[in-house]
Amino acid sequence: MLNKDVKTINVGIADIQGGQSPSMIRTTLGSCIGVVFYSPEKKVGAMAHIMLAKDPSGKDSSKNPHKYAETALPELVKRMTELGCGKGEYYARLFGGASMFKGMNSSFLQNIGDLNVSVAKEFLDKEKITLLVEDVGGHEGRTISLYLDDGRILLKKGGFEKYLYKVR
Repeated sequence: MLNKDVKTINVGIADIQGGQSPSMIRTTLGSCIGVVFYSPEKKVGAMAHIMLAKDPSGKDSSKNPHKYAETALPELVKRMTELGCGKGEYYARLFGGASMFKGMNSSFLQNIGDLNVSVAKEFLDKEKITLLVEDVGGHEGRTISLYLDDGRILLKKGGFEKYLYKVR
């Protein structure tokens, strides 16, 4: 149950939001991915809702850098810096990347989620940001809620919900 004092920050498609305790950050995902950064010491975090892995034209990402993993993830790092966190002070969690277009005769549509997850993991590895938890793939959408007071994630997927508490 949500405490009435907790501010809910909604993350839209191709969006990045951040906040501090006692806020909660939430988004809903299909083939898009949600990348979550959280600092247990500072009780701040940020979340990106990323649609696609890369900008095929190289032009659209300048208009909306949060749409593509290759440009959104550096922006997510920047957001954590704005919240007072240096690298090594926060950890990552990764969600989404479902295959939502099952049965469609397009390898691009069928692989959007896999490509999104792959590019995100490559970025985290390159930047040496520890990935603690992931819930990716499958054929179902997810709603994730990050509670900034203690870093827990409420994951809702396929008619069930569970809390994920690993923060370091």
